[in-house]
Amino acid sequence: MSNLPRVDTVAMTAAFLAIGLIESADYDLALAKYREGGQIEMVGALSNYAPLIATIFDNETRDFPGVFHYEVTEEFGDWLIKSLAATGELPDSLVGIKKIGEFVEAFFSQGGNHG
Repeated sequence: MSNLPRVDTVAMTAAFLAIGLIESADYDLALAKYREGGQIEMVGALSNYAPLIATIFDNETRDFPGVFHYEVTEEFGDWLIKSLAATGELPDSLVGIKKIGEFVEAFFSQGGNHG
């Protein structure tokens, strides 16, 4: 059974999700199309994933082959914004959770420990 994530890990994860969101090429389009509200609502919805990603980060036993928050957390934020820009809605949470799993597995499939 996994342990709950540390508070600082959740905060750092939320920050990297926001970086992925804001640095996305589709950010302005997504914000304009978002049917549920504005930037506060979009960041709030995105940050709902932070505890899950932080739990994975804090409980992972495999060697990290790169920088997890660059290659998983930011990329997931970017993927969410691209999805939002395409449809005007954030994907269903189950779709988001599945996508996190795909990003995590792709990250760890690189192998090795590079820092």
